[in-house]
Order: sequence, then structure tokens, then C-alpha cells
Amino acid sequence: MRPVILIGIVLIVLGAAGLIAGEIPYKTERNTVSMGPVQATVQEERKISIPPIFAGLTMAVGTALVVAGRKKSQS
Repeated sequence: MRPVILIGIVLIVLGAAGLIAGEIPYKTERNTVSMGPVQATVQEERKISIPPIFAGLTMAVGTALVVAGRKKSQS
């Protein structure tokens, strides 16, 4: 399989996942109190929002790469 087609498939899958999920959650830790040997940390959950237009464009670029890779391999 050509690398262009493989990259296109990966982009299509990532774009579809972005449309379905809509956001990527992640956790961060930060120190709130630090007095000598005593430390207190807070774990916060944050989310990165994925705009639907970005996910759609990712899928479109992936589709274009798959089509271009197939045309190139046939000639």
C-alpha cells in the first residue's frame, strides 16, 4: 500500500473520530500549597474542543489523498 493512501486513511479515521467525539479530555496537576515537606496538588480535568469544520476538512484532505494515491498507482 502506498504511503499516500495510508496517510489518507489515517486522516479520514481521525476526522471521523473528531466529529463523533467533539472534544479531547485530559488531566493536569498543579501545586496549590507547598510548605516545606507538605505539598497539596489539585488534579483538573480539561477538554480541548474540536471544531466540526476542522474534522470535516481533515476527512476531505484524507479522501483527496486516497483518491490521488489510487490514480497515481493505476498509471
